[in-house]
Order: sequence, then C-alpha cells, then structure tokens
Amino acid sequence: MKIKEFAKACGVTESTIRFYDKNGLLKPAEINLLTGYRYYDEGQIAAVKEILSLKSAGFALSEIRKIISENADPLEIKDIFSEKEKELNQSLCLLGEVYKSITGGDFMNKKPTEILHENVNLPFENDEKIIGRWEIVGEPAVNMGSCKRELYFLPNGEWYWCYGWTKGKFLYNDGCSSRVCDYTLDNSGDDLYMTINFKTCGGTIDPIHLKKLDSNRYTSSNLARKDNIDLPFENDPQILGKWKAVDFIKSKKDFSTKPGHSGQEFYFSQIEFLPGGECGSVYGDETISGSDRQTWTKGCVLRKWNSTACGYEIISSDNRKFLIMEWKSGDYRWGGFDTDYYVFEKAD
Repeated sequence: MKIKEFAKACGVTESTIRFYDKNGLLKPAEINLLTGYRYYDEGQIAAVKEILSLKSAGFALSEIRKIISENADPLEIKDIFSEKEKELNQSLCLLGEVYKSITGGDFMNKKPTEILHENVNLPFENDEKIIGRWEIVGEPAVNMGSCKRELYFLPNGEWYWCYGWTKGKFLYNDGCSSRVCDYTLDNSGDDLYMTINFKTCGGTIDPIHLKKLDSNRYTSSNLARKDNIDLPFENDPQILGKWKAVDFIKSKKDFSTKPGHSGQEFYFSQIEFLPGGECGSVYGDETISGSDRQTWTKGCVLRKWNSTACGYEIISSDNRKFLIMEWKSGDYRWGGFDTDYYVFEKAD
C-alpha cells in the first residue's frame, strides 16, 4: 500500500507515518528510489497500533524504539515498564495491557514483505536515444533525497546506484530486490519523454514519467559525490585493533550500548586499524586493504577506491568500546541522501 492508503488503514495521518519513519519506529516495507514513494504491507498496521498504544501510555520515542525492536530483550522491556509504572501510577491498568501485547502479541510475527527477484543480468542492446540525463516529471513532486529528481542512462548500459538498462528495459537492483521494468518513448514537439512501468513490491505497476534534458555521455564515476580524501595522517592510538560490526543505524541518536542487531551478519562486518594509517575492511566476501585503496587518519577512514571520507567516533561504556562510523553507500554517493552509520565493538 502507498502511504496515503496505509495511513488511512491505520487511522492516522500521512505525516504521522513519515514521523515514525524519520524517528526509526516504522520503516516502509519498500521505498521507490526513483519517485520516493513509500510502500507498506498489511502486517505493519499492527505495528502502528502498538506504537499508538505505547505513546498513549506515556512512553517516550526512545523507549518505544527499544520496546518494538525485533531483537528486544524481554528483561529490558520489563525494566522499562517498571520505571514507567513508577512515573504513571494512575495508568497501571493501561500499562499492563500494553506490556501484555508487547510480550505476547502478533507484532513478533509480522507478515513478511513480498520481495521481487528478477534476473537483471540481461544482454546489452543499445538504444542511443535514451543516453543522457532525464528529469522525473508529474505529480506528486517527490525528491530523491536532497538531490533533484533526475535519472541518468549511461552509455553501454553502465550501472550506477541501483540502476542499469538495456534496450526497452529499465533494470533495478537495490541489493534486496531486483526488477526488470519496460520503458517506452514518446516525442512531443522537440521534447522526448519516457514512461517506465516500475514494478512495486505488491505486484502492481507504478508508472514513472521522465523528460529528457540532455544527451551527454555521463559515467558513474563523474556522477558520484566525492569527498576530500587528501588528508594528512594524524595518529589515534585508541583506534588501533580489530572492530566487529554489531549494529546499523540511520543516525547517531539511534546509538545504543545494547545494539538492536547484535549477532546479525552485516555486509560491512569488520575493520582493523593498523599503525601508520593502514587499515583493512571486510565487505561481504571481499577484504579491502592496502594504502592505495584505503587508509585512516584521526577521526576518519579514507576510502580511496570510491573517494569517500567516513568519519568515526569512539564511545566507551561499561568497559566496552564502540566505534560509530559513517557508511557512505550509493544512496549518499549518487542519491544525495545523508550518511547512515555502522556500529562496531572492539574485538581485541
């Protein structure tokens, strides 16, 4: 369901759903990176009802975030409710009902989202007319992150961000789902328009309309945002050693010393800092190391292979050391979005 339909089903406003997304309480089942449309499934209606119940009982957003986490610790939940009982003695009955729903309700068994997996490794066939820069047109006017609503078709079907193409087909792969979507072209006077029949997670078609702006032969490299990676080395003894990923968060305010994804396998799973500015990172099955590809200086990891400078911060708590590090993915490099963050814990 689109956000308008979902909000109506939940009995709240669209702005409320966006507020929950922004504050890490309820993420959409899917976001169309081209249009910015949010999509939700029916199983998430129960989650909204739980958030509303917790809010009515007087819980703060930070408390609700911990309670509804998929990896919530039952003992921690109990402690949170106990504290709230002390603050809101007149609401004990309501608190009991909400706690019961949290510890034994249906929200732990949410309906899984339908995910499309189509073969996007199609043989390339050229279509010279579509090469260049296109603007997404029509209503509603939705931005792609902080950048303009633009899409690029690169020569030879080169991929950038989540997008590639071959003649007649728009290819999409965000790492979680993949789709092959038909496109058509239409001339109107001197202007060329395109319609992409984008497939949604629910199996429907969401047409995306574009207008061609130019026919320049862009490359993924010259489109990407680039940071200043020419920084001098400054030592930071406390960073030395091996760190292992324990959480992934949207902003630093979401950091917790009890990571919400502890034990999960992460794409960026490990980083080791060596003396003199050398470091090695593990991304999936690949290890990136060597001063020609990646180095570090105090407060920053310099990823030369994709021209990003990822700031870091070390936090000590209860004899544990955590490293919060910027994660500048394709959303940052090509989409204009803010950085996400990985949380690591000192392993040795």
